[in-house]
Parts: sequence; C-alpha cells; structure tokens
Amino acid sequence: MTKALPILEELPSGYFVDESPGGILALHADLAREVHETGYGPEQDGSLKRSELSGRRVLHELDAGGERLVVRRFSHGGLMRWITGERYLDPERPFRELILSSSLRKAGIRTPQVVAARARPAFLIGWYLDLVSRRLEDSIDLGFVLGLARSDDFPRPVLRSLLSATGSLVRRLHRHGCLHSDLTPSNILVPAGVLDGAEPELWVIDLDQSVIREKLSPSEIMQNLRRLYRYVARRESRHGRALSSADFMRFMLAYEPDRGRRHELVRSVLVAHRRASLVHALGWFFENLFGRRVDPREVGMAENSAH
Repeated sequence: MTKALPILEELPSGYFVDESPGGILALHADLAREVHETGYGPEQDGSLKRSELSGRRVLHELDAGGERLVVRRFSHGGLMRWITGERYLDPERPFRELILSSSLRKAGIRTPQVVAARARPAFLIGWYLDLVSRRLEDSIDLGFVLGLARSDDFPRPVLRSLLSATGSLVRRLHRHGCLHSDLTPSNILVPAGVLDGAEPELWVIDLDQSVIREKLSPSEIMQNLRRLYRYVARRESRHGRALSSADFMRFMLAYEPDRGRRHELVRSVLVAHRRASLVHALGWFFENLFGRRVDPREVGMAENSAH
C-alpha cells in the first residue's frame, strides 16, 4: 500500500486524491469524470498516447471529453538518465509543481492549469511521476521564435514587443517570489498569431523544482537572470546572432524600470556570466563526450536559422 504524502495536505481547493496500492493521483474535480473515462488513474495509463508536441522530453496526451491534455512524464537528463531512467526518489515533486502552478495562476501569471499529478511506486525503489496539464492550442515557444528571428525578413517590431513582454513576465515572476528552476525561452510560450502582430500574451511552463519564497534575494535574482542570459548566449554562438545589445537592454528595461538598479543588475549578470563561462564550457565538453540528449526544439531553431 502506498503511504500518504504530507504534501497532499497542501493541495489547493478543487483537487481530490485517488489512492490505490499502485499509485497516488491528485485530480481536479472539473475534469475528473473526463479523465476517468480515458482510463487514466492511480495505476493505469488508459488511452495515453504520444503527442506530436516537442519538449525537452517526449510528451504524451489524453483526449478527455474532446479536450486534449498534455501528460509530462518525468525523466532525468544528463548522465543520471543512464543510472535511474524515469525513477525518482522524491514522490512529491509533481504535487509541489501543481501547488506552485496554482499559486502563479492566482497571482494572474499565465501558466497552464494542472489537471492532475501522479506518483506510482517503481519495483524495489523509486517512483514514476506524471503531471497532466491543459494543452495550449496554437502556441509556440519563445526559443523557436528567436530561431526565426535570425532571418533578415523577420519583423523587428514583433521581436521588440516580445522582448519587452518577456522582461515584464520575468519581473512578475520574481515579484511573486517565484524562482523558475529552468528559466529559458523554451519554457515561455507565445500565441502563434504573434508572428502576424497579435498581442504577445506569454505563458510560463515546466515549473518542476521551481520554488516560491517570501522574497527573493538579490543573488537569487541575478543568478536566475544569468541562467536566462547564458541559455540565449549559448544558442547565439551555436546558430548565429538573433539579438543585439539593444535587444538585451530592451528586455532589462521592462524587467527593471529604475535606471540605477537596472545598470547594476546588467553589470552583475555580465560579470557572473564571464566568470562561469569556463565551467560551462567544460560541462558542454563532457555532455558531448558522454552523449547529450538532443532537445527537439533546439533542432527546430537550427533548421529555421538556416532558411
């Protein structure tokens, strides 16, 4: 029999727990009937199928009463995937992500509603973990858009608008005390219509291991921004430049309107980035030596930069 998890006491209103000897499922009441009709439960996958969506990992879907739900199956990256595969020692991770997602939504920060979170005990040791969210239709990730922006005919007003909107989004996350554990353009979604001039309404996704604190320290904020900067700089060096220094400052202007604080923050991010470059270069070397999981979204970016 599975043990009740303390984190389940912290679930937001609207969720109930379905527990069996083979798994624990937290499910939102609004879609409970539709999800059960797919056969997805504490132990069973039901009609789960592979999704055509691209993420860092393979994504799956459920057709729940005509609505497509995205199922993210937790799996390790890097060298850990050869050792543990999809097994995790901490069964509370998807439930913590559910709670954090709900907190952001209450604060008015767009993130897909988490419909369900599940933990199933693996044989002998560890857990298999899932998170089920509502699918955002007709959306693309910001990393893909930056790949398109390498083209000379990409509309610069669209890029400028997106960078300002991204700076505002990250500012709101940090003001809410949210430290996104993987703050990258690939985890920010935009409506596909933005390429035709639609309003850039941004959504943040993949909140696994992110945290909310009462107040973020200056060091935490700087390191989070540096991670975002490093991700962009790394892909710019691989695939060609899409952004200028002015574009970076446009993002920072939306993030920090105060001129003095903005300049100090920019300086801190750039200095920290230069200091860490050698360490990251060694990490990339070992990734390539032992095998790196290719992000399908990154492949798409490279293809777009070639056209």
